[in-house]
Amino acid sequence: MKFLRILRCDLDKTICNPGFLGAVILISVLCFTASAYHDAATDETYSVFEAIFNIDREVMQGDVTFSNIEIFSKALSGYITMFLPIVVAFPFMVSFCAERNSGLMRFTITRTGKMRYCASKFTASFLSGGLATLFGVLLYGIIVWIVFPDFSSYGVLGEEMMAVRTGGVGGQVMKTMLASFLYGAVTTVPAFFISSFCRNPYLITCIPFLIVYIWDTALMKLGAKGIENMDFEIYDKIGPFFPYGMADIVSMAEWNTRAKTTLLFNGVYFLLGFAGFFAVMHCRTDKGV
Repeated sequence: MKFLRILRCDLDKTICNPGFLGAVILISVLCFTASAYHDAATDETYSVFEAIFNIDREVMQGDVTFSNIEIFSKALSGYITMFLPIVVAFPFMVSFCAERNSGLMRFTITRTGKMRYCASKFTASFLSGGLATLFGVLLYGIIVWIVFPDFSSYGVLGEEMMAVRTGGVGGQVMKTMLASFLYGAVTTVPAFFISSFCRNPYLITCIPFLIVYIWDTALMKLGAKGIENMDFEIYDKIGPFFPYGMADIVSMAEWNTRAKTTLLFNGVYFLLGFAGFFAVMHCRTDKGV
């Protein structure tokens, strides 16, 4: 099919560039900023990176929260929720901006048609964002699996921990990897939409960061106000609408209403991003340049 040939070409340009490799490395580094341990005696919280260098091995062996599967499950927390909108834009932004600024976009749209062009770019952008996040978390997981104690070394404690996790170790790993891909894919939407009318790569990466920050802050304030008004279920109501809602799927023990709402909201948000990009590109008379 013609669309698949176009998509393959766009994926080659998006994934086979330094931006994709840089995104994978940065995402892996950001995973290490997740909180690994809270010392009640000193009221100090250690990130995964800090725990590697500051926590004794004996302490790790005595606390099941230091098991490799537990640390791996925290990959999508920490500063990754703040900076992922910038990082996942790197892969497609490099090729897309180069294509637009060189004038090649005009000839490509004329040859393929606007619909195929937009659909191919959209598919390549969310696949590159999802794969960059997936591979970044995978790299983080390999290091964590080597550095931290295996859950089986905790004996009864390890068995108890696995008993409360649906699907055991394999299920938890698959759930984390799937959430990583979906979270990365959805997070590319703001940058992709902005690229329809903006040629500046710095604005394409920084504006989504600002949007996500304002979005997250507004919901946090709404949650805090609900707690003040004794509405202790407020976070169950607004949880699916946070920008990092897809990442929270990892911590959901069952397929409940919150999980369904999270997927539905992100699915609609995902489709609206493509519709907005196509609408802007379709209305342009300069073939997108």
